[in-house]
Amino acid sequence: MNKKRTRRFNGESGSLVKNIIPAQVRTFASTLSGNRDPITEKDFTAKELEQARNAVIKSRERQTGKSFIQDQETKELQQKYDPTVDYKDYGKEKVRSDFDVSPSAAMRNTLGRFSYEKTPEGRLVATDNYDFKDDLVKRFPNIPKTKDYKDLNALQKIGKLTADTFRESAGGITTLPSRVGNAFIGADGRPVKIDLGEAPFKKGGAIKSKTLSRTSASKRGDGIARKGHTKGKFK
Repeated sequence: MNKKRTRRFNGESGSLVKNIIPAQVRTFASTLSGNRDPITEKDFTAKELEQARNAVIKSRERQTGKSFIQDQETKELQQKYDPTVDYKDYGKEKVRSDFDVSPSAAMRNTLGRFSYEKTPEGRLVATDNYDFKDDLVKRFPNIPKTKDYKDLNALQKIGKLTADTFRESAGGITTLPSRVGNAFIGADGRPVKIDLGEAPFKKGGAIKSKTLSRTSASKRGDGIARKGHTKGKFK
């Protein structure tokens, strides 16, 4: 498939494609056909971008009031956020969610986990890398890894994927999309940087220690508000 047709299928030109084919299908097919262009907000519909925004908001809501860090100068406690969206932030999990190609699962099964940040200009930006290196291996230790397809030609890869689909111990039908990604995309993915619009939150705010005296670190038992326990995660 030439680059022009690849971009059209991906939805960069022609809104009809975007409105008919959900993002997870468009992005997967486009990448599988050889497109390695960066993934941006231009590749999604307004409804799909809203799904990602809502996931960010949900991520922050579930963390609010649970973790705090202490300002070394003022000694005040501040809300601590891990700026990462998890699968749980997209809403209630469904049976075979990883196999869901419906519009409602568009961003869940396109981005999955991703990092986000608020830029100095106040924009909410999602960052990630769209690849399939050892995707789902942690959840299904027996499925083939990306390296297992490395020395196989296209026909051999298809043969292995077909055989493994009939063996539950090797993945079965429910992991087929991820195994296809492992086989034909692997670590050779695409950078993701998506502008999700104006950030719907402030970067952070101090919370006076006295208002948290009954829920101090020692009371909770997690010790996270003590000095030296301010490690965050950002992919």
